[in-house]
Amino acid sequence: MKKKLMIGLLTAIACMTVGSTSFAASAITPNNNSLERVHAAPFASKYVKVQQILPKYQYPTLGDIPTTLNYAENDLFGVLQLSSVDGQTGYTWTVTYGGYISN
Repeated sequence: MKKKLMIGLLTAIACMTVGSTSFAASAITPNNNSLERVHAAPFASKYVKVQQILPKYQYPTLGDIPTTLNYAENDLFGVLQLSSVDGQTGYTWTVTYGGYISN
């Protein structure tokens, strides 16, 4: 009885071992014959200065004025840094941002 049980158990294990290899995923081989198309454009950049007038009711103190400005022009874009602040009137700030934008 023990012998038959042992043979049956070994047979089941052998079947599972052989069967498990057939369930494994096949390896994917890369196709090196395909061509990848890449659009290459020359690098372009330029320096930009932007002046804005901000209302003091929205920006009551100097600390409330944003120190950076996201800027885009045609296909060029970049982040400009705050370069100057002028509070000429009691109601507005005149701020200037500057920096390089590129593609």
